[in-house]
Amino acid sequence: MALGQVMNVVVCAAGTPARAPCPAGQTTKVVQAYVIDPSQQNNFEAATAPFDYAYASGIWALAFSTVVGLYFVSHGIGLVLGMIRRG
Repeated sequence: MALGQVMNVVVCAAGTPARAPCPAGQTTKVVQAYVIDPSQQNNFEAATAPFDYAYASGIWALAFSTVVGLYFVSHGIGLVLGMIRRG
């Protein structure tokens, strides 16, 4: 599936002003560029979004507390089984 296509686009470049759309001191120039389809915009915005430290710390805290909780549960089960084994 293609994310876009190669197209000719008009950009403003430094040079002698010859056309109106560009600011002073620039002229238009036609170049080839890879233009992304609008349907793929969300994928690129998500990939370039800043890292969310608050969300990552929440996930880390959940994982860490799960591991510590499982350790205490396993330790308690081990104590009960040890008490049963010793009689």
